Amino acid sequence: MIIAGIDVGLENTKVVILKDGKIAGRSMGRSGGEERRAAIEKIWQDALKDASVSASDVEKVVARGKGKYDAAMADDRYTEPVTAAKAARFLCPDADAVVDVGADETLIAAFQRDGKISETTINQKCGAGLGLFIRYMADRLELTLDEMGALPPAGDAAPVVNDGCVVFAEMDALSLLNHGATPKEVAVAVTEAAAVRACSVVLEPTLPIGEKVLLVGGLSGNAAFVAALEKHAGIRVVVPEDAVYAGAIGAALIAIPDAG
Repeated sequence: MIIAGIDVGLENTKVVILKDGKIAGRSMGRSGGEERRAAIEKIWQDALKDASVSASDVEKVVARGKGKYDAAMADDRYTEPVTAAKAARFLCPDADAVVDVGADETLIAAFQRDGKISETTINQKCGAGLGLFIRYMADRLELTLDEMGALPPAGDAAPVVNDGCVVFAEMDALSLLNHGATPKEVAVAVTEAAAVRACSVVLEPTLPIGEKVLLVGGLSGNAAFVAALEKHAGIRVVVPEDAVYAGAIGAALIAIPDAG
């Protein structure tokens, strides 16, 4: 059986092709803004090529994400918590919870022993846009995302920026630069602030989230953010292989009969 999942994020679109329950192909690219439909189509074709299949071979396509209704090839569409949970159980069957931190959205889904979702939390307004904020500040600081991800932990005397609002955080960051802080010092402060905002979601569930917490989504590949999140949340996270593609994987799994 060949099925596909599409995760149309605010910044990037990911496509995964599953064949008999295994990843056969994948592709990722920018979501395209006003040209989103065309961008999705190109990424879709690239994934089909990577899997060595044609669109007619794919039995069902499920989409998720902010732009899921722009995925013309999708047969169905699902919400982010459901698809994140599906992906987590696929990537790590004994996971207790999954945290999904992307360009625009941060969420956590905790599981019962039978794998069903027990509780979910999604960011409030001021917790949104963490991935976009990191990218924007990297550009302002003339650093690459790889350089942002390789930043050292913040020391006790490190400069800080507002961790309650990304707009105020940006203003603080620019003020620090104007007062002599180096771009990397400001980048560390920005990363710490983003992690604190993510914690407002991670620590929101009323039930214990367990010991094995998966981290997926775009910021899962930022080692500095991951370390800061663990420090501020007081938890350890597991970043599985294909964590960036988790949304698309979860969407594809829902396409399996009786799996939704």
